[in-house]
Amino acid sequence: MDLTHGNIRFVPCMHRRVTFAEHVRHEALAWRPDVIAVELPATLAEWIVRGVLRLPQISAVCWEEPETPGELAYIPIDPCDALIEAVRLGCQFEIPVRFIDLDLPGLQVPCQPLPDDLILDQVGLEEFVATLSPYVATAENDWRELARECQMALQLKELAKSHERVLCVLGMAHFLRVRELLEQQRIAPPDQLAPGAVTQRPGAFLTHVARPSLIHVLGEIPYLTWLFEQSREELELSGHAGFDKLGAVREILKLSEEQYQRATKEKINLTQWKALLQYTRNLALVRAALRPNFYELVIGARGIVDGDYGYEVYELAGAYPPQDDKASDLPRFKIRGGKGMVEGREERFRLRPRHEEPPSQTVSIGFRRRPSKAMKLFWKQQWDHAIHFGICSWPPEDEVQEHFMDYVRKRALQIVTEDRRQVQEFSTSLLDGLDIRETTRNWHTGKLFVHSTPQPLGKVGAVVLIFQDTRLEDAEYSWRTTLYAEHQNESDISFYSLPLGEHVVGPRICRAEFGGILSVFPAWSIPDIWAFQLGEEIQTCADALLAAAVLFTPDRYIALIGHKPPRPLLQDMAAAYHKHIIYLPLHTFSPAHLKRIRRFHILDGHDVRAWARDYIFED
Repeated sequence: MDLTHGNIRFVPCMHRRVTFAEHVRHEALAWRPDVIAVELPATLAEWIVRGVLRLPQISAVCWEEPETPGELAYIPIDPCDALIEAVRLGCQFEIPVRFIDLDLPGLQVPCQPLPDDLILDQVGLEEFVATLSPYVATAENDWRELARECQMALQLKELAKSHERVLCVLGMAHFLRVRELLEQQRIAPPDQLAPGAVTQRPGAFLTHVARPSLIHVLGEIPYLTWLFEQSREELELSGHAGFDKLGAVREILKLSEEQYQRATKEKINLTQWKALLQYTRNLALVRAALRPNFYELVIGARGIVDGDYGYEVYELAGAYPPQDDKASDLPRFKIRGGKGMVEGREERFRLRPRHEEPPSQTVSIGFRRRPSKAMKLFWKQQWDHAIHFGICSWPPEDEVQEHFMDYVRKRALQIVTEDRRQVQEFSTSLLDGLDIRETTRNWHTGKLFVHSTPQPLGKVGAVVLIFQDTRLEDAEYSWRTTLYAEHQNESDISFYSLPLGEHVVGPRICRAEFGGILSVFPAWSIPDIWAFQLGEEIQTCADALLAAAVLFTPDRYIALIGHKPPRPLLQDMAAAYHKHIIYLPLHTFSPAHLKRIRRFHILDGHDVRAWARDYIFED
């Protein structure tokens, strides 16, 4: 379909979609217009231009209708809206901008289900418009819409006579009828079709959109809008930039991962990345889209990785760095609970955006409470000035740790049992039962085979769990100590972890992270390995814990969980003390379960347990 009519170049658009804003810029650079016409009312031109000049700060033009008290209409100055981009180009390159729409009281452009604008990059603007415009065109009997289109056609005819090249940016629903009207000799006067059109808006005003409300005002994810702003600046400098929408979504996930790693020291593995991208894609496909929206990104990150990563995605995706609520002298516009509030006004307005929002529902996504930076600083100072005479652990975490260690002891003992399993031909006794595998293998001989599994002589008492090994002289995992059981169901533990007091998460509550841990059950007050002068053979913290397990525990078997097997030196030491080390690879355990074990909390006194639950919980 040809989008050119005489000296008028049309850019039909879907409102508040970033791909169309990008195409408006490309069309303007290719067409080189000497005037730009936009589907916005002239009664609000002054405020819209003022809002555009404030970009990248996000504003909203607001006004009240006398016929509907308590209702606030508004037009967001959204950088990803094609109409706003057209006005912005006119201001930037000093091209006259004409506002050609008719201002009708109570007007709201209805939202229509439309395909994802990502298709536009694949098929091109002409083919996209040719396919879609007949289905979204305004109804024949809608006189208000016809009046608006007559107003646009009349304005465009005048502009075509007085200018050489006209660029017209309008909604796709109006394109076909406006083009048809331009071919007619006579166009019906708009005031006859829709009497009561507004000629001025003296009560309109410009507001600054508060940062928490950007997610409700912008058509795209706020941080994606910021990435588009950066891409726009790059285009101005080089002239060869394009905006990759799917790449912007991936960048949000990658930047969130960097913050997640700094906060938790955890990495997202390839399996999780694959599942995350596939899951968010499938969520988008459910609503007939090709790229995920804000909610789908957050829910996918939280469900596939964990609540910490989900929160980082939520924080970053909802951020728009240029928006500064303190620097603006305009009244702030907030949206909360579906109601609008304007600074300096006590009313809570019903909202009527000029372009109707797509159908949605409010969904609560619960995250654990994150304290403010000021509160964290206060707690850190409080912790640093305390004496810490009676530090203790958090009992719910102790229970998780004890259950895990008990499972490891049973699993290690099962390995020993399986190693002692013997299979022999049946003679006089079934022993521990018929061996199905060996009997089936020798079925052609007609012989039966039975198995016996002698019980191991001893049990597993010590479990050494190594998350990250470090040399004894390194300072990264500098807190090295031994804590003793408080009752008969707990074990003694010796460990090395990140420095105590590095992450204070509540009043007299500190979060730490194990590098490695030795658990001895039943507890019998093992010596503190870190108080001994270790020989030159013991070079790492992991070696020290394993040596402590060999030297200080009476049970024959020691379970070692880590990235690599024990050194031959430590195996020889264990043999000299009649001990046996059972190695279990770390990757054979659940990463989510290991994370719960690795992160733990230290309380500055037993009395802190009374309120610790308010500050220690998972998403």
